[in-house]
Amino acid sequence: MTIAALVFQKLLVLFALMLLGLYFAHQKIFSKEVTFQLSKLLTRFVAPSLFVSSFVAQDFSWQRLGLLGIMIGAAFVLLLVRIPIVNFLLPKHRNTDQYATLFANVGFMGTPLAYAVGGADAVFFISGFVVANQCMQWTYGLYLISQDRKVINWKSLIINPAVIGTAVGLSLFMLPFQLPAVLSDTIDSFALLNTPLSTLVLGSYFYKTSFKELFLYKPAYYTAFLRLIVTSLISIMMIGFLPVDSHDLKLALTIASISPTALNAALLSQVYGGDYEYGSRLVLLTTVLSLISIPLLMALADILYL
Repeated sequence: MTIAALVFQKLLVLFALMLLGLYFAHQKIFSKEVTFQLSKLLTRFVAPSLFVSSFVAQDFSWQRLGLLGIMIGAAFVLLLVRIPIVNFLLPKHRNTDQYATLFANVGFMGTPLAYAVGGADAVFFISGFVVANQCMQWTYGLYLISQDRKVINWKSLIINPAVIGTAVGLSLFMLPFQLPAVLSDTIDSFALLNTPLSTLVLGSYFYKTSFKELFLYKPAYYTAFLRLIVTSLISIMMIGFLPVDSHDLKLALTIASISPTALNAALLSQVYGGDYEYGSRLVLLTTVLSLISIPLLMALADILYL
């Protein structure tokens, strides 16, 4: 099976889980309060535990540690290169669109997909992208949403679940001994909650979104095109020139780069005065369209370097 076919198959599974989340929301099982609490559980504990689990599963080597450093550096470069491109292609007053184009849903979409396609090895590397993504979202991204530099939360650069989870995992990765089987199995079992919970919660966001609002607002398609095609193609070309011979690193970097719009386009807009409803629609629209774009882009990446 080609990597594009495998990715498409895994995406269908994720979308099936999203539909289940939509059904649970319709049945009032996933109320607004329930999804809010589940989102906190995911971002604060479950997703970081997946990073810890992926680190524990690896045998320590300085080469692998060096590759993780390269992954983090490459992630920052890809994100920083997008900024002038997005500023050129989108006017300043469309700040929600700029945010939606810049930042991908690496946590709720990219990480589950990377785990489904590449297993713990891919998650080991995608954790580096999540760290860079979080740092950029809580600085430049927060400025985009609020249009106020004073709200930038520098503390969140260090004290956030992604960085903490990666730091804990990295510490365990460097230990000269293995964890007891009971402890490592517990971490692994808890980490397995990430894919079903994240996709169920993401699916619940589709509830009460009308077809007209989601699919018939034409300017949103331009933003979706920039997020899913333009910035993704630029990222793929840059990854292709990355002088690193690591399939897992390039696989994780590619999946993280071509994922749909970050959920924070809605969540941070709600907190910091952005257009929350429009941000939500951009998340949902790009997520739906990614069912087509991601397999096609992965097929291109497979031809070029995977």
